[in-house]
Amino acid sequence: MVPVFLNLRLTTFLSLFGIFHALPSWENLEANLTKNNYDIPPWTYTGQATRIATELLFTHVQSPTLSELGTSFHLIQEWEDVRLKYNASSILFAGKYVLLDLDKYVYIWTPDSYITNAISETQHNVIKPNMFIRIYPNGTLVKSTRLTVRTPCPLTSVGFPRGSQSCTLVFESYSFTTSEVNMTWNRYGAFKYRDEFSTSGLEVSSIKEMGCSTSSEINPCLKIKVNIVRDFSQLILRIYIPSVFLVILGWMSMWIDKGQVGARTSLGVLCVLSVVTQLVGVVSMGSGLEGLIAVDIWMAMCMFFTIMALCVFAVVHNIKRRKEKTKDKTKQKYKQTSTSTNEEGCAEEPCCDIPHGRLQNVFRLIYPLLFMIFNIVYWVYFLSVD
Repeated sequence: MVPVFLNLRLTTFLSLFGIFHALPSWENLEANLTKNNYDIPPWTYTGQATRIATELLFTHVQSPTLSELGTSFHLIQEWEDVRLKYNASSILFAGKYVLLDLDKYVYIWTPDSYITNAISETQHNVIKPNMFIRIYPNGTLVKSTRLTVRTPCPLTSVGFPRGSQSCTLVFESYSFTTSEVNMTWNRYGAFKYRDEFSTSGLEVSSIKEMGCSTSSEINPCLKIKVNIVRDFSQLILRIYIPSVFLVILGWMSMWIDKGQVGARTSLGVLCVLSVVTQLVGVVSMGSGLEGLIAVDIWMAMCMFFTIMALCVFAVVHNIKRRKEKTKDKTKQKYKQTSTSTNEEGCAEEPCCDIPHGRLQNVFRLIYPLLFMIFNIVYWVYFLSVD
């Protein structure tokens, strides 16, 4: 039994030794890159679909517009080509892989993955093309490409400027079918973060990888969904707080003496024009969004309150002026009897009996009360909208 066991061990050792020595050195393999057809797909040699493991290394996420998402990432793809196996002892690098020269990329087969829903796509080339291919002794290849991509990303416009965006990136093989290429996510993780990247007012709430299939189910593809939430704290300082102060100024104009026509009119008109100016900026900022949005309702109500303050003054001043005019007429016609003056004046101008001072005091109370009620309803509703 012992000789048989020794013979088995010797046979196994010689077989492995023979296979080990049968592998070419990297120098010999590199010299044959231009001669052999390594640019032909691997499945023509193995007869099986080539598995491509994909991974994304995110470096930056931003939203240049309300309907688009801009991402910068490293697209890392890994596959195996048994024709490129070589003797590991032929390289001295401790990492045990070879970094292929740029001019030799055309001599080996690489995946043709692209982003199907990309609006624009840029491959970085500073200082050299930001791409590399590593070849390991067991025939595993790793390709990394640095890309910046803009993709459609519709914003939930009801609660704008607060809202969320669900953005999708779809990676698909351009020319190869599912029988030739099998695209999967890397089993060690589909995505990673290089560093704490700037999100430009955005918060990435979640990133989820998933598989996908096209309508024809011919080309293999992968999908990743990025969910982001917009930070609207800056817009509170730029839109909401200034408009609140304008509404307060409109209310303060009610406390100016009724006789100061120029002061009250100029202050009221100034508040209205300031709200209109803000509204123009809001419209340009929300261009591309459809339907009624939260900030539109806010600006419309601020416009309503500032105009209300101006109209209240116009009504009060008009009542006061007509009452004074009626008194002047009655004094000229009936200087002798004050009783007949009062009866005649009220008969000609019934509005002179309206207490304009009390009317203004009522609006001084109703105006801030209505605005506070509107604020409660507005923020309770729109803060609950996802």
